[in-house]
Amino acid sequence: MATPQEISARIVKVKTYIQDCERRIAKGEAVPLTGLDDNVTEICGDITALPQEEGAALEPELAGLIEVLDKLVATIREFDESAFQDNGESGNTN
Repeated sequence: MATPQEISARIVKVKTYIQDCERRIAKGEAVPLTGLDDNVTEICGDITALPQEEGAALEPELAGLIEVLDKLVATIREFDESAFQDNGESGNTN
């Protein structure tokens, strides 16, 4: 079982990776996100395996991870919409 310190370090590492991906996607770069979902799932599993008190102490860090994930999703959507419009595909049939 992972310790709270190990989980915290892993959250920081994943958050840093996500933030880097978000910046690169905003610039139009293709970024590999393979395995990101597995990493987040493992972090959540490790937290739930902790005693309740220790898991609850990681709540702010987990909330921060969710925040950067939400920002990544927003950036991907924004980039997709921009790319769609740049290709002249507005969806109009006129």
